[in-house]
Amino acid sequence: MVASETAALTRAAATLNRRAFLRLVAVATAAGLAPSGCDRVPEPLLPSDGGTLEVLSPRSYATFTAAAARVVGPAGAALIAARSIDVGSAADAWLAREPSLAGPIGHALVALEHGVWPLVAKVRPFTALAGEAQDRVLDDLMRSRLDLKQAIFQGVRSLALLTLYSSPASRVLTGYPGPFGNTRIGIAQAMS
Repeated sequence: MVASETAALTRAAATLNRRAFLRLVAVATAAGLAPSGCDRVPEPLLPSDGGTLEVLSPRSYATFTAAAARVVGPAGAALIAARSIDVGSAADAWLAREPSLAGPIGHALVALEHGVWPLVAKVRPFTALAGEAQDRVLDDLMRSRLDLKQAIFQGVRSLALLTLYSSPASRVLTGYPGPFGNTRIGIAQAMS
């Protein structure tokens, strides 16, 4: 699964290059639309440990965490809400190791948080929306005919799945007992 999500993330990043992002900003400016991101980020979406982020800003961290909770389904969202899995920190660490993807994903998160209608189906910041409204925004991105909007969704979705399922705490969702041959699970036990 990690290889397929990494490949999907790489494809989405190819579409989310700097030039495409700047075109999106230019279109929004020409249409007279200004970003609407003056609201404070809800406290539950901010990093809990107070640690420093390497790639993501606190707002991008919050945007990704909110989007990931909507994308991964109710069981995964419960793990994120309980902070059993910190997808924001995992995404930050993963993007720090993959700098070629950090820029495009960062742009996608900015567009998701601050983009306004008609480019993104909302007028308030993504993190200020209720869950159902966030679902509508993500659905609009997913079903759009515009490649850039689909790439935003695909990049965020791929990173959300990658960070959720790479965490050992997600094993309760899949029933995967962990790597075989370690001290907890022997090869013979795994074969039975």
